[in-house]
Amino acid sequence: MNPNPGGQLATVLDDTPQTQMQGGRKSFSFLDINTFFSRRAGGIRAFYEARIKHFSGQTDHRYVLVHPGSRFSWRDSDQNVSTAEIYGPVVSRDPSGYRFMLDYAGVYRVIRGSRPDVIEVGEPWLSGLFCLLIKKLGLYQGLLVSYFHSDPILTHLLPWANRGAFQGLRKAAVLRPLASLFYRVQRAYDLTVVSSRVMQRRLEDESVPVAVVPLGIPRIYLEVPLATRKASANGSEIRCLFVGRLNIEKGIQLIRDIVPRLLALDYVRVTVIGRGGAQDFFAGLNHPRFDYRGFVEDPLDVRKIYDDHDILLAPGPFESFGLAVVEGMARGLVVVGPDTGGPGNCCATPIPGSSFEQTIATISCAR
Repeated sequence: MNPNPGGQLATVLDDTPQTQMQGGRKSFSFLDINTFFSRRAGGIRAFYEARIKHFSGQTDHRYVLVHPGSRFSWRDSDQNVSTAEIYGPVVSRDPSGYRFMLDYAGVYRVIRGSRPDVIEVGEPWLSGLFCLLIKKLGLYQGLLVSYFHSDPILTHLLPWANRGAFQGLRKAAVLRPLASLFYRVQRAYDLTVVSSRVMQRRLEDESVPVAVVPLGIPRIYLEVPLATRKASANGSEIRCLFVGRLNIEKGIQLIRDIVPRLLALDYVRVTVIGRGGAQDFFAGLNHPRFDYRGFVEDPLDVRKIYDDHDILLAPGPFESFGLAVVEGMARGLVVVGPDTGGPGNCCATPIPGSSFEQTIATISCAR
């Protein structure tokens, strides 16, 4: 992980009046707001837990994470790190899963009490609009940053506009006006932080002030040597793995389409871990060489799953980075992905296009 945004933001913060000096060094107060953080989330949880660990290991800066929960609560992890839970209703079937933060009076109380030099917003909807509003009204004087985890125009709106009838009308009446409005709002932030050059170029084309802070590999995937690949019973089985949310931004429809074709090859085994919109499909898929694990919480268990497989399927063309890609590479898997988005940026030799049609051919050659 690269949990420390200080290097990217230090120049911008030089004139921030609340910044204090400690031992001759500037001391900043950071406040993160993300409605998508959950104790049972995947990459989002790993991202913020890495930040908490970083700020807990130093004494120069103060860090507060604001995320949704069942009620308002405040917890001091140590003298430098606090977390605030803000009420938000459950939006998934799992009551311990994702929530949608709604108590923005509570958010504002945390902002007033914390007096942060930097607020970083992890999603562009209610949290982003709320923080832009309080800055516009003069209720917050510090630096307002957007962490751009994904582009909703590319992920959701463009695929919708390209489906079915009246595509030209959809693009003219809906896609272009909403895209123009979305990027206009994005330009209102002092800075937008992205994790890949792909997303940087995308936002620079829209005149959005942007900085790149690449993600790294969670330490747990580097702490032990690469496992020796276990030979399958017949010595020739190829084990494929998908890791991530089972939603459109991860390219899950491509996985749904390709799994039956992979299982038609009698030397291929497929494992899927994660949850999301397509989980019922995978939970109901009955095949002797298919394994659906659902959500796997313990990173040690995830690492073992990586080590038990040969190929990571990462077809998400809209991913801004793709943490599973670098995790899989760290554990020695061959990564099969498109040449677009974050996975294409991470892969040294990506498969051309986002149709994923060459996956079967690649696996056939790998036997």
